Amino acid sequence: MNCAASGSASGMIPALREPSALGTSPTGTETGTMTLAVRRFYRLQFTHTKQIKMLKGTELLNTIRSMETATRTEQCLGCGYVRQDGKPAFTSFYEAILEARGNTTVAVEKEELLTEYQDSEELETLQELLEDYNADAIRAFIECFGDGSLEDFTDSYQGEMSGAEFAQQITEDCYAIDLPGFVEVDWEATWQNLERYDYSEQDGFIFACNF
Repeated sequence: MNCAASGSASGMIPALREPSALGTSPTGTETGTMTLAVRRFYRLQFTHTKQIKMLKGTELLNTIRSMETATRTEQCLGCGYVRQDGKPAFTSFYEAILEARGNTTVAVEKEELLTEYQDSEELETLQELLEDYNADAIRAFIECFGDGSLEDFTDSYQGEMSGAEFAQQITEDCYAIDLPGFVEVDWEATWQNLERYDYSEQDGFIFACNF
């Protein structure tokens, strides 16, 4: 894990726009990327909503397809999977996706990925990775960095979590910070700085870019 991240936020916060309907990306986004201010406002919509409909079945899959340019975090929130603290409920979200797909098993996901790489020079590397990592994480890595880099997966992979959660984890792990409960840190803004230089988020997985 690389602890040497530098840079600071620009300090420019764009104006908020009207929220869009549940299941769609909020206005003010381009190709699925939300500004920090819009992310905050979007999250507040869920935090202060008494009843949130978590989409299921065909409705869930159709909504995800309609948000294909959005990040996994945006899809998770847009489909109603949000925790009490306003953060994405990734576990419930992925479980609902699996259920909607007809309870697709991990074994089937692995087999599909192996089939795609059956004629690839990276097949042996892929087989080794699938013994320790799930297929979705490997797919996310391939989507983020392209083919030909699988041997670097283990050096790059940081885990399955949101960018803000990773920012908090790396800060606390690397700098041994134990903040009192009354202190609030903008971990989303901290993640924006990390993402600018050293890390990337893809489909709910975090990867180091320098490997």
